[in-house]
Parts: sequence; C-alpha cells; structure tokens
Amino acid sequence: MKRLLLVFSIIMSAAIILPETVDAQIFGGKNKRRRGGKKIGSFSGSKRLFNPEISYFSIGGGINALNYFGDIAPRPTVLSTDVSFTRPGINLFVKQKFGDRYSWKANFMWGRLQASDTETIGVDNFTNENANRYLRNLGFRNDIFELSATAQIDLFKHGGRFSSRPPLNIYAFFGAGLVYHNPKGLVPDFMTTDAFLAPNPEDFQGGQTPRYFPLEQAGEWVNLRDLGTEGQFLDAETRSQYQDLYGKELPTPYSRLQLVIPVGIGARYKLTNNLDISLEVGYRHTFTDYLDDVSGEYIDLSAFGDPRENPDVALAMAMSDLSNQFDATTFNENILPVLYSQRINTYNTALNPDFTWRRAAGYGKAGGIGNDDVRRNNRGNQSDNDIYISTNISITYILGGGLVRGAKFR
Repeated sequence: MKRLLLVFSIIMSAAIILPETVDAQIFGGKNKRRRGGKKIGSFSGSKRLFNPEISYFSIGGGINALNYFGDIAPRPTVLSTDVSFTRPGINLFVKQKFGDRYSWKANFMWGRLQASDTETIGVDNFTNENANRYLRNLGFRNDIFELSATAQIDLFKHGGRFSSRPPLNIYAFFGAGLVYHNPKGLVPDFMTTDAFLAPNPEDFQGGQTPRYFPLEQAGEWVNLRDLGTEGQFLDAETRSQYQDLYGKELPTPYSRLQLVIPVGIGARYKLTNNLDISLEVGYRHTFTDYLDDVSGEYIDLSAFGDPRENPDVALAMAMSDLSNQFDATTFNENILPVLYSQRINTYNTALNPDFTWRRAAGYGKAGGIGNDDVRRNNRGNQSDNDIYISTNISITYILGGGLVRGAKFR
C-alpha cells in the first residue's frame, strides 16, 4: 500500500504541476500581454481550473493485455511475472471532457490472468528455491471483468472545440473500480495419496485402502473458490478441531467481487477531427490475495473428509495440493535431489486417523506439523496482495459538439 501511495503521489503531482510549466515553456506563459498591456484572453473567457463551459463526449474501445503479479510467479518477489502468459482482452468506454485538461471516463474491461509453476520454471536450471516452486505445481487462469471510473489530467491544455485539440497529448489517470473474478484450475486425472504417480494407477483403485481416486472432471477447468482449497468451507466443528489441534485459524471464503484502484499514464494521438488513438499503461492495486486462489498454508488434507465416501472431497484434496502429480522419473531424478529436504513423509492426523497420505517434505503437511522447517508448509505468501498491469490500445470517436460559452462572435 505504501508503494501505491508513493506512485500515486508522484503521478498526480506531476500531472498537476507539469502542465502549467509546459504551457509556459511552449506558449510563452499564461500572462503574456498584448501591446496595449491587455492580457490575451482564453477562447472561452473562463479562468476556472475545472471549466464546464467546454465539454464534449466520446466513446471508444480497444484491446488490452493483462500481466499478473502474485504468488505463482517465476521468483518469490512482488515484481516478478511471466510475460509468456500475457493474454489479450477488450475494453469499452464512455468519456467526457469537461475542462481545459480534465476528463472523466467510465470503462469496462475484460481480460485473462494466468500462471503456472511448472510451465514458468521448467527443469533445466533447478535451484533449491525454484525446485520447490516447481514441485508446488500450482496453476490458474482467471477471467477479470473490471468496471471503473477514472479521472484524467492532460499535460497540454485545450480550451477550444474538439477539432482544435493538440495533435498529441500525454495524460495521467486515477480512479476506482470493481472487479469480478473467479480463479479456475486444471483438474488432473487422479487424486492420489502417493508422493508421485505410479505407472499403473488403475491397479491401486478400490478396496479398503485405495491410493488412487479417478476424478470425473479430469482435464477440465473448475472453480477453485468453490472447493475451499485452503479450508475456507470446512464446517464449524472441523474448524474448531483444527484450531485446537494446530492452534491455527482457517481462512474464510473470499469474495469474487473486489475493489480495485487503477492508476497510470497514457498518450493520445489525433488521427482525424473525430478520431484518436491512445496507448495506456495502468497499475491495478487490489485488496485480495486470491486472484490465483493461493495465499496461506497447506491444509491438513484429512480435514476435507473421506474421499472414499464423497467424490467432491477427492477433487478438493487434489486441487489443494498438486505436488504429487509427477511421474516417478521426474520426481525422483529431477526434483527430489535438489529440494532443501530430500525426504518423503507419511502423514495421518487426529482429524481422521484412518486417512494416510505421503508427500515430499514441506508439501502437503498437516497444518501444524513442521513449523520449524525452513519453508514450513507455506502454499503462498500472505504478506502481499495480488496485482495486475493493464496495457491498452484504444480508438476514441468524438461524438461532436464542443459546447463553448462565453465567447463573442460577430
């Protein structure tokens, strides 16, 4: 939040201070006088900062590209992203100019955020850190629907009709909006209690102690929020037992509707009297860490229930912890040798003593086990919310008019 306020302050200070300076340099200053000592009046005759006497509407739209910054990134830093997951989207807007430099805009935008541990990292240059992130094996895609209202401040002022606007202008914008999001994950073929996949999983299904549970949604993208992958939807009794057993309070469900603060800069170029093309780069500050459905710690999988009795439990378990979805060669020869702890642990807990599962040390552990380990059982990073950057190329059509009052004509 401090970074956002700093960036916001710099942009807005520049947007307010620079226009007058630039105008003074380019146009000789706003106090230039005629030979008789009279000031050159503005076209509109108005000296107010916000001048409603010159106003026109425009509509437009374009394409955008979204880049995600969050828990599933190439490196565990706030500014890390994988540009290969940049996906195109669209935006539509209505805009009104209401002063020499000032406009407001109502904007709708759709775009997609996406990331994957395994696709981003690969196995060629493993280190302690990225091998653990590869083993985490989380991924998501999230369609972002954003509705926002922003104020725009132009660098060069324009006090006349729309047709006399400067050929080129640079501007800053800021505002507020709402985002609807719904992160989804790709379902594997099986939920398994093994640390890695056996070559013949069909041989270990059924019976009293099955190790593989086929998933009906295999190969599909499913809503992750509905599964409560970090224990959000567990009942009150289970949550109480979890608190007593591990001393940890499980998270509550996150909202699909989130507040967002857009702030950024742009450049506009005049194509014709009625058409502009513009390029914008905007930072979106969000107030959620769940755009990727990842934030806290791995949950004790037995808290979900018994997968033998409920297929929904098997799906929730599988999507909560995907660290066991590797074949034996990839796991034993590529991943395990470079992990910070080269062990496979077996877990069963007081929540469900009959349910046992195996995981590489540090992954899939019960919520309270291993808190002294270097990486404990962190699934994500709760200290930073997710953000995204939007890059837009838009075409604006000016509806016409240009209401000018206060001017005298003969």
